[in-house]
Amino acid sequence: MARPIIARLFVKESQGAGLVDKPVRVSRLVSWGGEKRSLNGLDMWKIARELVKVAVEANPHEPPVASDEREALADALAATLSALGELDMDDVQAVRLGRVGLARRLTAARPDATRDLSADAAVLHDSLLDLSCLHILHFFTQRSTFVANAQVAQTRMLDETLRLLDALVDRIPRPGSADEEFETRYLAHIERKYSKLNIFGLDLSDPGRARWPLDTAYLNLELASQRDGGSPSANRRRVEQALSGCNRAMLRGLAGSGKTTLMQWLAVSAAQNSFPDELASLRGRVPFMLPLRALAQDPALPRPEQFLGATGNILHGLQPEHWADRVLSSGRGMVLIDGVDEVSESERPVVRRWLLDLVDLYPGTFFLVTSRPSAVNGLWLVEADFDEFNLLPMNRHDVDRFVHGWHNAVLTTVEEPEEQQAVERCRDALRTTLRQKHDLYRLATIPLMCALICALHRDRLTHLPDRRMELYAAALTMLLVRRDKEREIPVPDGLAPTEEAQVQLLQRIAYWLIRNGRSEAAQATAVRIIREKLPAMPHMAPPDRAEDVFRYLLLRSGLLREPSVGMVDFIHRTFQDYLGAKAAVEAEDLDLLAESGRDDQWEDVIRLAIGHARDGERAYLLRKLVELGDQSADPQLRRRYHLLAAVALEHATTLDPAARAAVTLRASALIPPDTLADAEQLATAGDIVLDLLPGPDELTPEQARATVVTIARIGGEAALEQLAHFKRVADREVRQEVALSWAYFDARSFAEEVLAGLPMDDLTLHLSGPEQIACLDALDRVPHLSLRGQMLTADLVDALFSLKVHSLSITPSNAESFALPSLTPLRGLRRLVIESCDVITNMSALGESPAKELALHRLPDAVDLAFLARAVDLRSLILSSPHGIPLAEMPLAQVTSLNVDGVLTGEQVPDFAEVFPSLTSLTLRLTCQSYQAPVDLSPLRNVLRGQVDITLVDAGKVHGLNALPADRVSVRHAGRAKPAGRPRTGLLRRFRG
Repeated sequence: MARPIIARLFVKESQGAGLVDKPVRVSRLVSWGGEKRSLNGLDMWKIARELVKVAVEANPHEPPVASDEREALADALAATLSALGELDMDDVQAVRLGRVGLARRLTAARPDATRDLSADAAVLHDSLLDLSCLHILHFFTQRSTFVANAQVAQTRMLDETLRLLDALVDRIPRPGSADEEFETRYLAHIERKYSKLNIFGLDLSDPGRARWPLDTAYLNLELASQRDGGSPSANRRRVEQALSGCNRAMLRGLAGSGKTTLMQWLAVSAAQNSFPDELASLRGRVPFMLPLRALAQDPALPRPEQFLGATGNILHGLQPEHWADRVLSSGRGMVLIDGVDEVSESERPVVRRWLLDLVDLYPGTFFLVTSRPSAVNGLWLVEADFDEFNLLPMNRHDVDRFVHGWHNAVLTTVEEPEEQQAVERCRDALRTTLRQKHDLYRLATIPLMCALICALHRDRLTHLPDRRMELYAAALTMLLVRRDKEREIPVPDGLAPTEEAQVQLLQRIAYWLIRNGRSEAAQATAVRIIREKLPAMPHMAPPDRAEDVFRYLLLRSGLLREPSVGMVDFIHRTFQDYLGAKAAVEAEDLDLLAESGRDDQWEDVIRLAIGHARDGERAYLLRKLVELGDQSADPQLRRRYHLLAAVALEHATTLDPAARAAVTLRASALIPPDTLADAEQLATAGDIVLDLLPGPDELTPEQARATVVTIARIGGEAALEQLAHFKRVADREVRQEVALSWAYFDARSFAEEVLAGLPMDDLTLHLSGPEQIACLDALDRVPHLSLRGQMLTADLVDALFSLKVHSLSITPSNAESFALPSLTPLRGLRRLVIESCDVITNMSALGESPAKELALHRLPDAVDLAFLARAVDLRSLILSSPHGIPLAEMPLAQVTSLNVDGVLTGEQVPDFAEVFPSLTSLTLRLTCQSYQAPVDLSPLRNVLRGQVDITLVDAGKVHGLNALPADRVSVRHAGRAKPAGRPRTGLLRRFRG
């Protein structure tokens, strides 16, 4: 009896109605909305009342609800059913949801409908709603167009599946083959090998507890693109965003900045096939980790079939013949080459030629190469079309996250509640200390140093040295002596490993590595070095115990490790440089140190040697660097020597005034910096530079901009005061650079001392953390705002209200999805850009946006933009989607300019004129799927009033171009590289069949 009652809720189909190529929205089927309304609120209540009456009459002897509550029940049911008109789904999606899911969706839309009902009435309400949903779905399936619509939806899903398969099919070895069996074992091995990091400073006597799961330890740091041009600050992007769509990358970073950790994350993500959506193109890849320090041991660099053997992989002998070549040829490979700086300068041209040969032979393979910044110039791989990135230091928010994560790792190693509370107190105290001590914070912006600071802070009961040299010395004491003594770990019989004796032996091994341009040594070589030193150290052990001493240092020092069988290296190059510098000073190799300044591998060694040296040695070494720079005819080499001397002053606690003056004089010649690259280098010299930098009135705009970058990278209170002098210069680019410096300073101080007086009308202000958002109250007006990595919340919209925001760009983090809040308070908003729309669960609030220009990027699959019909001020619309061509299912008559970047998934391009009848400008970038039939473009002729510009990718898959008017339609063709591989036989046919 309920079926005819429910049918009255929906519009009757006219003959031929609904014969469209896509499902119909539920909201267009109900009979109380749209242009042809046949029901009003009273009618809805009557229908609900009839349903209640049917339920009551079904059992007249025991009515389910009292008679005085039936009217209220009918009200509640009518309110719940009316939510049908607001469902953002089509009939096919509703049927797929099922009656229970549909009832749940309607209830969620009217959560207060049953608030005043008794328990019995609420139960009956839910039963009637369940019954109604059953008949509603039956009604949908009986519509004449439903089957065709369902087939269209299914075809779209299949097309998308095939599109993804098309990208992955060449990456999958044949089932049951030897390649597949080996690959399974190899990827599992890569996952186990690289899925954990050493937690510096934890209990190294138990390796199982001193390992940090990579998914917890990995911090998605920021990269600065060098190819995009402009400021590195403006080009800051998290790793996932920066590498998105990139197939070859050169990554530069300082020692300890996280280059190798990033490579481990890439290798493990590939092994687990767990890349985020931005890096979806890397899914299905097979990683090859190639540390150059290991490869350089052999006379020739390895061929693909030697990759595993050259890196000591235990599965090397089990790989099928030519397996690596097949992986790389099919475009499934991921080659991660770590440490160009760790091979000698004379060997780097050979490495470059080897790398270019690999790229030429395997163009579909993903390559990532890392190096320290100064090891090779910016054009080193430009001819192979490598994107250039710098790995940036951590900002304050990143440092805070790192400190929090490190202490969370410690908490997993302690069990007593009192000890856990002590760790939490230690964590909170360190975060406070880093906010108050700028010199310490600057050190903490490098991940390795931040871990060292965390460890020492806990070990020394929150008492920390401020200088880098003192931090290293304290770390050695902690690792070599205090840990074992405090844990009462016994020393092997016959050995007396004092701290001084261990340091002497370790520094000799380190210095041997540095002099020989090596990053690791054979264990037999390390034993020989120890044996040669032991006669001078009779208290340590006799020479015939050299093997035992080496084994003790390897297992107990926490500084050495075994990267492969029979080899040894330091846990990080920084400790090798620190100890090697000490050995060089004690050996009085000052001339060798100075002359080695031309080799970037010696840079940190020389800087640290200045810290180890005594006053006379320090002055001699600095004067020698100055003299070598003065004598050089090469301007670049002269700059290198003089800048190295200036940077080394950081460690010169005491110094002959004449030597300091000589270094400062040469440093002043490097000032002001002319380029952004010069600015980054100059900042490494630290606070000494601040006193030498001129004010804005003495600089060209380019120099002023580079000077601002230098000041920002140095940071601190003195730098903030100096930066404030640049906030009122006339040149926009200089003031924009000042605004971009916010991330390098305390958020509140910067807002009050710099931003508060900065003319903002022609600038974009970037918000990248909650600390900055909290400081918006210090600002009067911000016309152009960019929100990075933060969710746009209703509270933030309210905070932006007073800032008179004119344009807003939103780049949300992929870590958390959110619903877009109402934008109506931003009455002055004229331009809105949203990246990564696929993490936004509900975009309907855009219907109330006052923006005239709207750009929506990375839209989710099958999104319906009908809510934009309510955006009456909208005139210009930019849409991009990796899935299809996003359109509204109703006309958007207010839009006059449209730009679409999408994928053709049907057999005919959509009729844009139907959805956008007022277009005067249409720009399309259309990508065709290689597996489907050609697409007909002739409907584009219907865009009568405007100019149409089309870019076609894979244009062989389209037809109908001849039907387009040549006077209004321009077409350009863009090809796309196709990875080589075996022919696609059978697989796609099976899916289509």
